[in-house]
Amino acid sequence: MIDGSSAALGLKEVKMRNMVCVTVRRRCDVGALLFLLLAQAGILAGTLCAGNVAEKPAAAAEEHLLALQLDGSYDPERGFLEATARLTFAGPADERRLWLADGMQLSSVRVADEPSSVFSHEGGEFLLSCPQGSDLELCYSGYLDQSPDPFAVTGSALRTGRQAAPGGEGPVDDCRFLSYVRDFYPHPRLDFAALQMSLRLPEGWNCLGSGVRSGGCPAAVGNGFRFENPSAKGMALVCGRFQPIGVISGPLTVRLYGWPGFKLESHFNAAEIERILSFYEQRFGPLGIRELSVLFRRGQWLGGVSYSGLVVMSVDAGQPLRASAAQRGSRLDSALAMSDAGTDLLAHEFAHQWWGGIVSWKTTADNWITEGLATYSSLIYMKELQGEKEYRRIRSDLRRFVKRFAGKAAPAEGGKLRLLFKNPEVYQSQVYAKPALMLAELSDTLGEAELLRRLRSILETHRYSSLGTEEFLGLLCGGDPGLRLRLNEWILSPDLPGEMKKKK
Repeated sequence: MIDGSSAALGLKEVKMRNMVCVTVRRRCDVGALLFLLLAQAGILAGTLCAGNVAEKPAAAAEEHLLALQLDGSYDPERGFLEATARLTFAGPADERRLWLADGMQLSSVRVADEPSSVFSHEGGEFLLSCPQGSDLELCYSGYLDQSPDPFAVTGSALRTGRQAAPGGEGPVDDCRFLSYVRDFYPHPRLDFAALQMSLRLPEGWNCLGSGVRSGGCPAAVGNGFRFENPSAKGMALVCGRFQPIGVISGPLTVRLYGWPGFKLESHFNAAEIERILSFYEQRFGPLGIRELSVLFRRGQWLGGVSYSGLVVMSVDAGQPLRASAAQRGSRLDSALAMSDAGTDLLAHEFAHQWWGGIVSWKTTADNWITEGLATYSSLIYMKELQGEKEYRRIRSDLRRFVKRFAGKAAPAEGGKLRLLFKNPEVYQSQVYAKPALMLAELSDTLGEAELLRRLRSILETHRYSSLGTEEFLGLLCGGDPGLRLRLNEWILSPDLPGEMKKKK
């Protein structure tokens, strides 16, 4: 179900002091679920939306989530989670809608430190009536659906085009992904909020989260992990039997992780990672976090997903990216692959730390903002790396790619594209490539320095905010009505605009 209105959800308005009314909603269908899982890559990354409802009505100020704390234990092999979540809102509200995964059972709910009653709960969506306070505490436990991880489900949208060779080196690893898409913690929707996460795992398991690791948490059995983030749009954790493989020191410390035996130099270049992040910091400003974790996991596709403070790269162990010059120079048929597959992917996912991690989209119709900006960021990095001639060639290739699928839907109709068309290239061409071409044209018109100034201003003045299409285009055009009409042609129309005549 994409419509998130109260009428569509069939929710009753309940106003009882110190009482919790739980209403259950039918889960979304498979097609909608695939799109909602796709929404992870953006930031995030995902790199994209809450697991049950993509669109939600505008919230009153008091409904805004300020902080979320999670303390729990998770058994990745059994899929069993037991946790306590504490949510702090901007103020009291007559009712709050929260989402929690099917299979999770509430054992207690407290509002403003007072116990509240629960009529019934079977998972999905529930409604809390708690006008007496802005602090909620929910204790719950149960089994999470052991569904495939986001790379397996949405690999067609995240991949760059390289599939694992038959008989490749070993199977997909045992990584387990927990994110807002899985509804592993109760949440109202994807607000930016301060996060604190403490998780205990069995011995032998490691964990990374969407934030800076602040040391182990007390644990009677197994390993304890704690993560903090000053502000992030949703909580994400990845658990697996991976290990530290290196550290890149600098203004932003980058901690690298990989599966046992993984050799970074066979797939990626540590100097390239440092160079990409430095390039973006010079143009977009500092991230505002002191550490970034990058995990290289074994997968069937070359792909990536980005959360605030955490990037996960899926690597085909059987086909080292740096094995030959021919492989490194291959141009794969994807909006994410412009020249060198590995470099393209790193540049795209790291860009989501800014576009998704600092400024994000308001609804799934606005997802083109973060994906288009991440693709444009990759494009200007390739220009820096390979020069103007190669930059123009890549732009021409992207334009041909977009033209193949022009007329189907506009970038601002990304949700429709993903649900109506099975071919992932339709979605990529309109949500990733077309907005990137718009930004490249805008750079030609304004000058690259002026465009980067406007983008940096958006990051500074709307830090930790979710923007809609109308608001973002208004900020981008700088009050120029003629320029705004041109931007509308790119984003609100399914057609590909003609080449713009350069001003003399």
